[in-house]
Amino acid sequence: MLPSKVRANIKRASEIGKKLLLQRLIDGSSGNLSFREGNFFYITRTGAMLDELDETSFVRMEIWGNGKNPLASSDQLIHREVYRRSDFNSVLHCHGVYGVVLSFKKSEINPLDLEGRYFVGNIKVTTCNFGSESMAEAIVKELSKRKAVIVRGHGIYTAGRSIEEAYRLASYLEHTCEIICKLSKFSR
Repeated sequence: MLPSKVRANIKRASEIGKKLLLQRLIDGSSGNLSFREGNFFYITRTGAMLDELDETSFVRMEIWGNGKNPLASSDQLIHREVYRRSDFNSVLHCHGVYGVVLSFKKSEINPLDLEGRYFVGNIKVTTCNFGSESMAEAIVKELSKRKAVIVRGHGIYTAGRSIEEAYRLASYLEHTCEIICKLSKFSR
């Protein structure tokens, strides 16, 4: 039986997963999320459907451990490094269409909308080799500065004090990217 705090976080993660699908920030089994609890973090299993999360959807990992767990998301190294180097309690990765589209065209996202400027600010687009230590390093570096980063062709990573904060940042960032994409149609 999982501790009550962990069960509560899983319940909140499940609610966020459903919102991510409704906002088209994920599709199929894309994306992953995790939360910290003491010296451990709980990360979604590889292939987990974020809109169908339950207690069996998470793998417990040691923050200060070194091993890879084949059951955990392939982004486990990124999540572990975020927890090692920050006081964030949650990490979220999603594949919003507008964020991915803009990542091919821009090296930085500069919000045009008020909410984007206020809540997100300028966000770097980084290019990385998927699954590499250099990818983890680049993502952690940007998350420590801005709490959000976009990986070219891959999607949004956010971190926050809670699952809800990481979700709100991803939602604001994707909304900002949608505005930029739609405005570019009018400027032709």
